[in-house]
Amino acid sequence: MIKPPPFRPFAVLWLGLALGFPFCPSRAAEPAEVVIPADAGLRLIARIPMPQMSGTWDHLTADPRTARLFLSAQEDHAVDVVDLKTNRPIHRISGFFNRPQGEYYVPGLDRLVVTNGKDGTCKLLRGDTYDLIGSIQLSMGADMIEYDPPAKLLYVESGGKDSNRGPGKLTLIDALAGKPVGEIVTDYRAAAMAMERAGPRLYVALPGANQIVVIDRRTRAFTARFDVAGRPASMALDEPGRRLFVATRTFAGDPRPPRFLVLDAGTGRTLASLESTDATENMFFDAAHHRIYTSSLAGAIQVYRQLDSDHYRSAGQIAASPHAGTSQFIPELNRYCVALAPHENQVSQIWVFETIP
Repeated sequence: MIKPPPFRPFAVLWLGLALGFPFCPSRAAEPAEVVIPADAGLRLIARIPMPQMSGTWDHLTADPRTARLFLSAQEDHAVDVVDLKTNRPIHRISGFFNRPQGEYYVPGLDRLVVTNGKDGTCKLLRGDTYDLIGSIQLSMGADMIEYDPPAKLLYVESGGKDSNRGPGKLTLIDALAGKPVGEIVTDYRAAAMAMERAGPRLYVALPGANQIVVIDRRTRAFTARFDVAGRPASMALDEPGRRLFVATRTFAGDPRPPRFLVLDAGTGRTLASLESTDATENMFFDAAHHRIYTSSLAGAIQVYRQLDSDHYRSAGQIAASPHAGTSQFIPELNRYCVALAPHENQVSQIWVFETIP
């Protein structure tokens, strides 16, 4: 087993005082030891205390060039910025948000895009000064974001008839102009998106329909619907290998156990099915090491190994804490970051893993 460096409560106090964040000594108790399976290919190199965080995290995004990690603090109506070179929080953006959820840092344009679930807005900020430069009204439940770099188009998800937020849709936003340029109606709420980079396909998970729909970004038309044995909740794509990874989760009235599925990205045929932690929120494919990382609201980090395109096995779990479902893989930095919400007498932390062979 790989053991991380010890967590030191006095570091939390010093950091909170230095940055002017409120600090509660009762939360600084020593957390349980983090045990990492040797086969997981991860080394825990930092546990960054976030004493200013009072609720739960939603999506993360990163700027690899400056090694900044951005985190949506939902209940705090703020976005926290962490420097992954020094492993410390450096800024809190506030005043613009109403339950921030989805985030995307647009490389090249140095823009941070943040969706807000409560008022249905999409905020565009400068990446250097964090000044607000635009606000777009979408619909309630505005959440996930994907980005098409050559077209400079953001795909922003909102709504969903299965969540009583009106028709589900993807709004296409010109990232440079900060203006909507079209929309694709999905009816159901989207839970995850995965985009081809060399090809035109956009995969969208619709748990309310037990389906993954395939959209051609050139025509903005649906080209396929993959039926899934369960409610698809998160996805990742191995584009060269033509494999789509899907995690399902249990929902009220649907007792099917959660699974990690491997689909043929062209036909939707299920090629592999493994046990999965329930309530998986985020999933990433590490192409360099042929691994898939997932994080779940159940408080577990799961790693799978890709033996070849058709064969996979579990590389074990890492116990975190409840609501640790939000994560971000940054291949340019060989970093996998997991956001832990405050729990019992422990402050919120960002766990930073280094990916290793």
